[in-house]
Amino acid sequence: MAQKNKPVVLIAEDDEVNRDILREILKDGYEVIEAGDGKSAVSYIESAKTKLNLVIADIHMPVMDGFGVIEYLHKEGLSDRIPVIITTADQSADVLLLGKKYRVADIVYKPFKVKAIRKSVDALFEILKCERGVNDVISEKSEHFVNQYTALKKADSIRVFCWEDTIRLIMDELLPGGVLHRKRIHNYTRAVLDKLKTDFPKYRLTDADVDMISKCTLMHDIGSVVIPDEVYDKGDATSYRGLMQIRKRPVVGSELINLIFANSTHLDEKRHCYEICRYMRERFDGKGYPDGLLGIEIPVSAQVVGLVHRYDELRFKDGKIHSHKSSCNAILEAEYKAFNPDLIDLFEEISGTFEEISSQIGIKEK
Repeated sequence: MAQKNKPVVLIAEDDEVNRDILREILKDGYEVIEAGDGKSAVSYIESAKTKLNLVIADIHMPVMDGFGVIEYLHKEGLSDRIPVIITTADQSADVLLLGKKYRVADIVYKPFKVKAIRKSVDALFEILKCERGVNDVISEKSEHFVNQYTALKKADSIRVFCWEDTIRLIMDELLPGGVLHRKRIHNYTRAVLDKLKTDFPKYRLTDADVDMISKCTLMHDIGSVVIPDEVYDKGDATSYRGLMQIRKRPVVGSELINLIFANSTHLDEKRHCYEICRYMRERFDGKGYPDGLLGIEIPVSAQVVGLVHRYDELRFKDGKIHSHKSSCNAILEAEYKAFNPDLIDLFEEISGTFEEISSQIGIKEK
């Protein structure tokens, strides 16, 4: 009997004991269907393809093996919607290459380890949730943001909020783990823009520009509201699929900003927030994402935030404080092509300011 509201997982495995093990591991969170060979698995997929969410298939099965099942999914155009985790006792490089060729979601080795299997399946469904539900989440989060913003604005008669105070309160609620990170990004950005305004008149920055762009960094990481860090675990074989979701953050974040500011009079703030969120991951050499912009095609606000954000990533990688010198060297020696040469020169000149800011604010939220 089908269990309502649970994802459906098809286990294709000729060994009954292994099927029993997998079923026991998954039964509390998933509806489990079983097949004793690849051909039976394909028959089930044909009859119930709309309800199936995942296939776990052994590589070696009678009649049709696991890769035969994957080929069927590709042929029917179902491979993007129904991912496959393959199981095997063969830990050779050949299996890894075949797994990559067939774009499997993960490889689970025998004998089975309970935690590894459950972690792999759970992580994959988190990624799938992002892949399939991004538009719904964007709509939900933007509605929440707008409602919160409206409620805070109505409180003006009690306490006067400026624009950035209101945004900060909501961002701190939505992404509480990034409070100090956003503060550092704001401070780095202001330091760079102040220097850029003075030393490089060609960018035509004013004091008002410096102030507004710095405040608009508050929303640089809003894409994380929709696509959380949890979808990307570098230690998992599913990491590539998760990374692809992380790389969608600039797009979904900028869409979220458009919805949030749809009826707002803060048009300049909207523009800067949008540009920073969408383009901060672009690279000066054209190898960034999401749009592959090259050089000065990238708005200067996004160029600056992209640089300071990269420094902060390196300085506080994996929740640990890394040396200021190593963080700077990574940018100045290995990644300099990613950034505007003017900004690289400026960054090198005022790197001491970065060290001071990062040391004062730290990572207490970690």
